[in-house]
Amino acid sequence: MRRLTAIALFCVALALPSLRTAVAQAPAGDPQPPPLSKDCQTPGVTISGAVPLPNVQRVLKERKTIRIMTIGASSSALMQSTGESYFKVIEGVLEKTIPGLDIQIVDRGISGELASDAGDRMKTEVALANPDLVLWQLGSSDALAQVSVEQFETAVEQAVIWLKAHGVDVALVGVQYVRSLTKDPHYQAIRAATSRVAERQQVLRIGRYEAMQVIEQGRNMSAEERPNEFAITEQGYACLSEYVVRAITSGIFVRPVKGR
Repeated sequence: MRRLTAIALFCVALALPSLRTAVAQAPAGDPQPPPLSKDCQTPGVTISGAVPLPNVQRVLKERKTIRIMTIGASSSALMQSTGESYFKVIEGVLEKTIPGLDIQIVDRGISGELASDAGDRMKTEVALANPDLVLWQLGSSDALAQVSVEQFETAVEQAVIWLKAHGVDVALVGVQYVRSLTKDPHYQAIRAATSRVAERQQVLRIGRYEAMQVIEQGRNMSAEERPNEFAITEQGYACLSEYVVRAITSGIFVRPVKGR
C-alpha cells in the first residue's frame, strides 16, 4: 500500500487550471479541506490555488443543501471495501467536512457516452435534477471512438458555457489513464483539449489521468499481475474521491481578490 502514496496532492494541483482571475484563500474560520489519507499523499507537493464555485457559494448562503449531478461516461461501480460507489464516498466526506451540509448526488452517467451526446441531454437532465454543480466525466469514450479533437472541444465548451449561463458550476473529470495509450497522439490530444476548455472557462478540472498514471507507475507488479488497464482500481476510486472532495471544498470557500 505504501507504493500508492505517489498519487497525492499532485493530482489535486493538476486539477486546478491557471486562472486569469486572482483568488484569495478562505478565511481561517471556514471549514478546511479534509486531510488526504496516507495512501493518497505525496510529500513535498503543495496546492498553489483553487477554482471558485460561485453558484455553490451562493447556494450555501441560502440553504444547507447542495445538489451534485454526475454525467458523462461515469462509473457507479461499487468499491468492495465499502459497498458504495465513489459518489457516495464524496457525499459522506463533504457532509462531515461542512457541518450541517446535506449533499444530494444524482447520477446521470451513461457508460461509453460521447461528450456531444452528454451535452445534448445536459439541458433536460439539468431541468430535471436542478443541480448546483455538475461533475462531468468525459474524454475517454471520445478518444476511443476517434471523435475529432475540434468536435470534442467545441461540444465540451458549448456545454460548459451553457451550464455557467444557467447558474450551474461544473467540474470536468478528464480521461482515464490507459497504459497502452500513453503515446497515442489522438488520446493525448483529447486529454489536452479538456485542459484547454477548463482553463479558458476557468472551471475545475480533476486530473484523473495523472492520478491513475502515478498509481500505475507506483505498482511493483509484473505484467501478468496488473489489473485490466481499462479498469479503475478500487484504490484509484478512493483517492479520486478524496481529490474531488478537496477541490470542491476549496472551491466553495475560496474568495475572489477585490479589484482584480
